[in-house]
Formats: sequence, structure tokens, C-alpha cells
Amino acid sequence: MGSGDGSGAASGGEGPTGSGGTLWRVIWLVLLLLAAIWVAGFCAWWYIMLIPFTVCFQPLAAVTDILLRGSQLTYFCTKNMMDANTFGEAWANAGATVPPTVLVIQS
Repeated sequence: MGSGDGSGAASGGEGPTGSGGTLWRVIWLVLLLLAAIWVAGFCAWWYIMLIPFTVCFQPLAAVTDILLRGSQLTYFCTKNMMDANTFGEAWANAGATVPPTVLVIQS
């Protein structure tokens, strides 16, 4: 038998998880399956249709930005489900909850 004096803190995730438990994971899963997939699909379709017109009509970029965030709704729900966040915690982190990207643009 071993003994140790570790702190008990685990390492290996991106950060701390939320204060919700299994019930919140189920709530996020239901929200993902019943609403987020459909909203994201709707937003993605409109985003694809409108993005070419932002070259000619710059104010349309505000609309396409909202549609892009809508199409990322499935990521938002899944991230909060995996972190077991409550709705309050999810809302507080909503601005920073975007999918990771590897695109690097150098000018």
C-alpha cells in the first residue's frame, strides 16, 4: 500500500468544471438534441447564403457574425455539457466559448 501527501487536485483539462452535476449534463444534452442542432443548421444555411454579399455590402457583416455564432451553438451546448455548467455559468462565459481554430493569418 502506498501513501502520499498529494493535494488531490487532478490535472489535464482545460480548466475548472462548473458547479452543476449530472442533471445539468442531461439538460445540456437535451437542449443540444432538441434545439441547438436545428438552430445551428438554420443559421449555417443563412450564413452560407449571405456571406458572399458582405464583400459588396459591409453592414451585412454584423448579420453574418450573428449567424456564425448561431451555427456554433452546438459547440456551446456540448462545451457546457462536458464542463457541467449551469445556465448562469454558461451565460457568463458565452463570449469566450468559441470553437478552437488553427487558422493563422499573417499580414
